[in-house]
Amino acid sequence: MVFTKIESDNIYMRFLKWEDMSIITPALTGVFPGDVLPDENEQKFFYYQANKQNEDLFSKRALQEGDVGWLNFAICLKSTDAPIGYCVHFYRNTEVAYEVTAIIPSERRKHYYTESIILRHRFIFDTLEATLSKATIPVSSSEINTSVKTTLDSLYITNEDPAYKTAHGTYRKTIITKDEWNTWINHSDRSSKKSLSYNLIWS
Repeated sequence: MVFTKIESDNIYMRFLKWEDMSIITPALTGVFPGDVLPDENEQKFFYYQANKQNEDLFSKRALQEGDVGWLNFAICLKSTDAPIGYCVHFYRNTEVAYEVTAIIPSERRKHYYTESIILRHRFIFDTLEATLSKATIPVSSSEINTSVKTTLDSLYITNEDPAYKTAHGTYRKTIITKDEWNTWINHSDRSSKKSLSYNLIWS
C-alpha cells in the first residue's frame, strides 16, 4: 500500500507523471542565470529518474535505518487538479533532505509555496516519522528567493556549515529536528499555518 495523494486546503502532492513535465518546467524560471530551462531530452531524463525512484518507495510505514531513496512530487491545485510545480526530497535512514520546491510563475505569491512546505514537513515528520530534516536555503535576496526566505528562515535556524557562495547567490545548509518542527508549528503566531488540513490517501 502506498499513498496516492498528500492533501492540504488548497493543494495536494502526488507522484510526478510524464504529462506534468512540460507544465512544471517553467517553475524553474528565475532559478538559473538567463532563465535557461530544461529541453525535452532533459525533461525525459529527469522524469525517467524520478519515476524509477518513486517506484522504489517503501509501503505504508515509517522511515527506518537502511532506507535510502528519493521522493519526487508534483504540486497540484485541489480546485482544478492542475499541476503548478514540483518538489524533490532525498531520504537516508531517518533523515530527509529538502532538495527543491519550485512553483510556476503564474501561481507564485499566492501562498502555495508556504502551504507546500507545511504539507511537506507534516508528511516527513508525522507520517514518515523522520528525526531530522535538512535544507539548503538562500541567504542572498532576489525576486525568486523572497518566498523561500520568508517561509523557511524562522523554521531553519541551525546551520550545519558556514554560508557559501555560488553563481546563483549565497546559501546556507541547515537542519531541523522533529521536536523543533513541533515547537515551530505550534507557536501562537502560526495558528493559520497549523490550521491547514493534512490528509493522506492510500491505495
